[in-house]
Amino acid sequence: MVEVADRAVEAAWKIKNLEDYDRRLERAARRVEELATEHETAALVIYEAALAKSGRPWEEIREMVRSFREAFEDEEDPLTIPRVSGIMSVEGDSWFFGDEHLRVLTGRLLGQFQHRVAQYNYIGEREVLRRWADGYDTRLFIRRRIFETEPVVGVVEGFDLPLLQYLRLIAGGNTLVPSENVARTLEALGYEGDADDYAVLARAESLALHLELPAPIVGEMLEDLARDEITEFPEPPREVTEPEESESGSGTSDREEDS
Repeated sequence: MVEVADRAVEAAWKIKNLEDYDRRLERAARRVEELATEHETAALVIYEAALAKSGRPWEEIREMVRSFREAFEDEEDPLTIPRVSGIMSVEGDSWFFGDEHLRVLTGRLLGQFQHRVAQYNYIGEREVLRRWADGYDTRLFIRRRIFETEPVVGVVEGFDLPLLQYLRLIAGGNTLVPSENVARTLEALGYEGDADDYAVLARAESLALHLELPAPIVGEMLEDLARDEITEFPEPPREVTEPEESESGSGTSDREEDS
């Protein structure tokens, strides 16, 4: 829709014309790079996303993952998905904050991806995970608001859309997590309020396209703006906000309303 595209164009202009835009961009890019460095082992990526279901602070969750790595890492026997599944099947609930349901959820997620990896030949687990995160089918199930029927993660009971998005993000997908902070910043940029997670995600990903930046970096910037309580932005000149007829056929501009 032209209206949706215009809103993204205007929001992109407002962000690009912040006085500290370059600093915020650099900070967001650094955080995304650090996030990628921390998530190189596929099985532990899945484990962390499952632990996020606990709602505990990220520091606690990542410390638990680091402790698991230190306890079981072995140069001769890497932490593959099958090995981690085997460890967790015999270990107690202490690796899941004492929550048996988290252990079961983690086991199911690992099992789903173990089946996924088995479908490929000569492709590493981490690359399989990334391909799933960025795959057309995965994006389509979310765009159509039926992620619960997505055959890999969607069918795992108790794993909601924000958790799915977090898993896609740390798996290397070009996406972000729809959060209250992201929604609040989008409203401050001129989008309508009371949007659900699907709409927030579509708006933010569309904004990333107009900013010509990876979605994870834009997600970090939107989170950062909300944390800093930035609610006022530069006002674009009239020629930026006026619709152009040439945009009416844009494929990317339809994305938000289809989500």
